[in-house]
Amino acid sequence: MTRAGTAGVAIVLAVLLVVGGAAALASRDRGGPPEVPAEGVGSSEVELSADAAAHPAGDEVGAQLQRHYDAINDRDYAQWRATVVPARAEALGEQEWQKAYATTRDGSIRVERIDPDPEGGLLVRVRFISTQSVENAPQDLQAERICWRSTLPMRGTPPLIDRTGGGSSAREAC
Repeated sequence: MTRAGTAGVAIVLAVLLVVGGAAALASRDRGGPPEVPAEGVGSSEVELSADAAAHPAGDEVGAQLQRHYDAINDRDYAQWRATVVPARAEALGEQEWQKAYATTRDGSIRVERIDPDPEGGLLVRVRFISTQSVENAPQDLQAERICWRSTLPMRGTPPLIDRTGGGSSAREAC
């Protein structure tokens, strides 16, 4: 290749590098968490981060969480039961569940990460917004709108949401 040809290739590569870097910087925040809507909960569609989508169980987890949050939003106890392990369902009967979720609406749901659980399942890090009447809000956070960050243990195929313990969720009024 001639000196002029080599210089031309170098220029093209330099331009591609600059344009690619600029595009990467411009799109860097698009993969981040969604903005908190000014009011309400936002979309009820479950979204996967790039990291969660790349996980082998990403599609299954996303589909199951979509069914779970749809069940809450639709007040469908039978569908909710189908998304959780039997022990979790047995711990919250239909009457209690209907009362607890009577005014709840969930949205802006985003799966941030999916990690292996030491017990062979998955640990799913999810964030979402809920609205509810103040009397249905957690006793220690009487707010109509709450931003949640939770780690949900999931087991089996399809993955079912297991019981959670203290400290598995962080929440704040938003």
